[in-house]
Amino acid sequence: MIYTLGESLMDIIITRDGQTEEKPGGSMLNVAVSLGRAGKEVSLVSEIGDDRTGQILIDFLKENGVSTHLVRKYAGGKTSVARATLDENQKPDYIFTKAYPEQRSLPDPPEFTQQDVLIFGSMYACDPHIYKDINAYLESAQRGGALIVYDPNIRQGNNIKHKNKLLFQNLAYADVIKGSDEDFMYIFRMDAVVAIKYELRKVNKRALIIITLGEKGSVVFLKNIMLELPAIKTTVLSTIGAGDAFTAGVVNSLIDQDLFDGFNVVSESHLKKILMEGTRFSSMVCRTMDNYIPVM
Repeated sequence: MIYTLGESLMDIIITRDGQTEEKPGGSMLNVAVSLGRAGKEVSLVSEIGDDRTGQILIDFLKENGVSTHLVRKYAGGKTSVARATLDENQKPDYIFTKAYPEQRSLPDPPEFTQQDVLIFGSMYACDPHIYKDINAYLESAQRGGALIVYDPNIRQGNNIKHKNKLLFQNLAYADVIKGSDEDFMYIFRMDAVVAIKYELRKVNKRALIIITLGEKGSVVFLKNIMLELPAIKTTVLSTIGAGDAFTAGVVNSLIDQDLFDGFNVVSESHLKKILMEGTRFSSMVCRTMDNYIPVM
């Protein structure tokens, strides 16, 4: 089973010509839906309100093969909303309306096994109000030998200074660290990929590291291997969910290649397939107004 842990909300997307579309969103919801559409067994761990918007999200997840038994529904609560205005490069500028109650908690974590994957990320993964629960999932996944995938997904304007301790703790847990060059620029204040790898290795000496570079492609580091792959030329309608789709593609390839044994047998060929699948998933999302890959 793949478990994705993160925020669930409704995206209100405003295009350059003033058109408005509503899409179920949240980084890990997007990852879950892409993996569900790719035919993988996936469950979302999240929080929603007991309102019409929350029910729309639940119905959408179930329609796309995503289990919702670990989604906490707050009685009488509202579901969060993100207003995303696309710029000339089809990149979103967000305004979030969070609607969490004062008392929050995630469902108890499952008993993870070596055949499971836990994917988590974004600033939700550094939320001090529920970090005790998030950490319980991380400890359970680590104890059971599950593969842990972390995407920091730092947006411009996020204040990460007071959450650095939790962010670096998340990096230390991960078996796979996947992030964009912009993410790591905000974290480390540097943009050279080799320098970023060096900083990440101070925190985590073993993880497979993937850095996406926008239109320049992506790069992966593992042990003494460094491999780069160009991006796919794409007519971009929206970049919302593109990074999440890349994460889903990475995990999809890891599962299809049965790479769960500490990456001891991973070759350059394996790594190239991982980047290719991440790139393929991401490019599919960029060609649509959806936050997830098309139904396969």
